[in-house]
Amino acid sequence: MLNYQNEKSSSVKSSNWFSFIGSGCRSSLKVMNWGFARFAFSTILATASFFTVASGSAQAANVKVAFALNWTFADPKLAEKWFASIKEQFEEKNPGDTMELIPVPGTYDDYNTKLSLLFNSPDTRPDIVQIYDLNVGQLAASELLAPLDDKIAGAAWWKEIPAPLQNSGKYKDATYSVPQGANTYGMLFDRTLTGKAGLPNDWAPKNWDEVLDAARAIKKTSPDVSPLFVMTGTAQGTFGVVAGPALLLSASSSPTIYNKETNKWVVDSKGIREVLNFYKTAATEGLLAPTSQMMDANAANNPAQAMFDHKFGISLAGNWVPMFWGKNVCAPCWDDKEETIGFSAVPTSQGQEPGHGGSFNAVVLAMSKSTADPDLAWSAMEIMQDKKNMMNIAAWVAAVPSVSTMRTDEEFLALSRKPFQKSFADLTDIATGMPSQAEFPIWGNGFQQATQAMVLKPQTTIDEGVEILRSYMANQVGEENLETQP
Repeated sequence: MLNYQNEKSSSVKSSNWFSFIGSGCRSSLKVMNWGFARFAFSTILATASFFTVASGSAQAANVKVAFALNWTFADPKLAEKWFASIKEQFEEKNPGDTMELIPVPGTYDDYNTKLSLLFNSPDTRPDIVQIYDLNVGQLAASELLAPLDDKIAGAAWWKEIPAPLQNSGKYKDATYSVPQGANTYGMLFDRTLTGKAGLPNDWAPKNWDEVLDAARAIKKTSPDVSPLFVMTGTAQGTFGVVAGPALLLSASSSPTIYNKETNKWVVDSKGIREVLNFYKTAATEGLLAPTSQMMDANAANNPAQAMFDHKFGISLAGNWVPMFWGKNVCAPCWDDKEETIGFSAVPTSQGQEPGHGGSFNAVVLAMSKSTADPDLAWSAMEIMQDKKNMMNIAAWVAAVPSVSTMRTDEEFLALSRKPFQKSFADLTDIATGMPSQAEFPIWGNGFQQATQAMVLKPQTTIDEGVEILRSYMANQVGEENLETQP
């Protein structure tokens, strides 16, 4: 996930995709008005027509593929290059059939808005969409996606995908998407700063207190740097909660977000309180990076430059950050021959089993429920899952391959210096995906608001932080759909 943009939060009680995109329902938030909708729709059609002509297609498309032009890939040109290659491979394999590419410009929030418009018309409805797993539940709940269980049953590559990634595409026990790659999250630390603070070269904290103690030592010995970077705030949208508050929650004493047995959202638990207290403690003691870096829309990318400049001591960061330093991205170019940057998984809050936590979000492919030829659409999706194409996803999206055997491939390991590729890839075995329910972005926004309050106003009590999450969720999904856990 390289083009990390602001995904504005939209909150609704209804799980209908068009309601989610078009209005705030019980929230006062508005994602778009119809004047913008008409403009956006015409923009999509113009862009799609241009891309199809540019690709040399003279026939009506049999398979329409929609993708975010400015979001998923490191550069729009790489997105165009990857999908143009898929189109060429598909049409070579299926003589007489064609593929129409629909690149959608703008932020990921723009993409979701415009995608809803595409689905709203039979003439523009895509057969295949490339999205993030965080949105699968919203589309599936609105009955826009086709279940893929009968397709994946015969796919050899599906059996090589770890269970957490397989489950990221599930909604109500059916699989609606297949993963192409994942972003995982761990800790990077600057040995020039941790060493000065008296920490070992192979520092591996066993609990959150040790993380905070390390940050305190860095503050004391290097007062001009930010000891600890951990995202919060709502500016980053749903992705921000996965990379920050939910990452910590995955390593807490009680990591449950949605109780599948009761079908209720957890708004108070020991784990939630541990996360709130972590932010509160770090903010109170002045251990955190400036809010301008932790809370802006592009916060997830900030550690790349800041660690290059040796301005962050410890960063909770995504797998793409070390890849930024490699030759494929160069933002900035840095071989770090001195190996000043180290890696550690996020320890559990009190050192409890399994010892580490982790979160992830996945780039996935999904098929429209109304596609005229599901077999032909699946043929296109199988081409996209080819090893060469998946390796390009790993390089150009900066993602961990979804297929386990590719994680040890030398081509993948060479995308950034050791040990980052392997270390972040190994997290897919222990990482936790987000709930697939359509209302997850609402819960995520509420949790971001609660943790943000701890940073902006450290005098906020833990009970007050919990109430921020609870009241927001109660207003959006109803008190009857919430619960408290020990």
